[in-house]
Amino acid sequence: MTADVALQRLADLRRVREQHALEALLVQAALLRQAEQQAEAAEHAAQRHVEAARAREHELRSSLVGRAVSYATILRVQIELDRATLETVRLRAAAMRAQATVVNQQNAHAEASAKFRLRQRAAAKLALVCEQESARRSRWDVAVNEAEDEDRNAGVIAGSAS
Repeated sequence: MTADVALQRLADLRRVREQHALEALLVQAALLRQAEQQAEAAEHAAQRHVEAARAREHELRSSLVGRAVSYATILRVQIELDRATLETVRLRAAAMRAQATVVNQQNAHAEASAKFRLRQRAAAKLALVCEQESARRSRWDVAVNEAEDEDRNAGVIAGSAS
């Protein structure tokens, strides 16, 4: 195997690795977008629930104001408010988990991006080496052909002088 063939094979392998790194980067970008959408949806769900719970709490308290209310009614209202609070906590926890997933995906995306840039630089460097080697080989071939032509011409001149 000649040096040119070896360099070309290595360049092909580097381009394949670069392509795989690009594909991984695209996958990570899609996963990041998906995580961001899920986090946004979770945050909106939590916010909507808080607004609905506040409205319901106001409604329940208003129904109690200005009249005699049994202890059982007060307990039912308190249980409903406690359930709304638990649901708010659950939704906020889900939003926080979704946001943590976004951060993890951002890190994975940044890592994939760095790997792609590294592979891209490696492929570009090797492509430059291949070009330089090809140019050097061309100059060498031209020099060898010129030397052969000079030798042939010198032989023709020497043969015609005798």
